[in-house]
Amino acid sequence: MSNHKLTGRVAIVTGAGQGGGMGSALALAAEGAAVVLFGRTASKLERVAAEIEKRGGRAAVLAGDVTVEADLKVSIDLAVGRFGGLDILVNAAQSPEMRNGLLLDATPELVADLWNSGAAATLAFMRLVHPHMAQRGGGSIVNFSSGAIMTPAHYGVYAGVKAAIQAISRAAAVEWAKQKIRVNTVVPMVQSPASDADPTDNAIIERIIPLGRIGDPENDIGKPVAFLASDDSAFITGSTLMLDGGLGYLR
Repeated sequence: MSNHKLTGRVAIVTGAGQGGGMGSALALAAEGAAVVLFGRTASKLERVAAEIEKRGGRAAVLAGDVTVEADLKVSIDLAVGRFGGLDILVNAAQSPEMRNGLLLDATPELVADLWNSGAAATLAFMRLVHPHMAQRGGGSIVNFSSGAIMTPAHYGVYAGVKAAIQAISRAAAVEWAKQKIRVNTVVPMVQSPASDADPTDNAIIERIIPLGRIGDPENDIGKPVAFLASDDSAFITGSTLMLDGGLGYLR
């Protein structure tokens, strides 16, 4: 993509303080979008906002919880009030709690936490942004899934939540196509605190990834997300884009 493909567009990115959410926010801003950075930790969001502004972009920060609908609404109000509308939503947030673990060890509290911060929050946010995007004549939603859906053993609850996100995304892509709201999913293998916390050593993961490394948040994850948000992908909806260096073909 050449620069400024998203000039005049407004985005909200959840989980924007780290990992693929951070990379998406940086890449969207680099293409000209004004970005609302949504996450739980204000200090992380402020660092990302400072980087965007240093590069000449525009960003606003909202520390909130994606499981709280009132916080979702505040982020939309911020996007509309500060930047004039809403065209792009990137749902990258997900509770990091026990992504790996046996089904028999999963407590009801864990299941609720993963579900509410993942599939339920993604769906709630999609429904809230729909009228704003429809009013603007269309929009782009990019939701984060996970390669765990391909090999769910030891990641069963987390994988189930991510599979639900993929199914919801495909349904929305069909149901909302007439409003020109496109919905796609990405499956990243990205360097982040969550990947660092995984018990599988990163060096082992890198050896089995065909391209030999874990993805960089901005260059390997954010830039493809920005492509999906742009008019260059105007004929792409309901798709899943693998951003994993080829690992999916080995699962």
